[in-house]
Amino acid sequence: MDILARRLTIISLLMVVFAMTLAAAVSADTERRRSNTYLGSLTDCTAHTAQYCQAKL
Repeated sequence: MDILARRLTIISLLMVVFAMTLAAAVSADTERRRSNTYLGSLTDCTAHTAQYCQAKL
């Protein structure tokens, strides 16, 4: 029973670390999308279609 509790604790901690990493990535992506700098529009154009770039520029 002690081994099972230890494994569950380790798995829970790994899930918490994963959730925090995912939340940080989503937050950083949201901040990047909110900034309307020239550099941000260029990186959006490289990742999207030509129609999107023409509409954005």
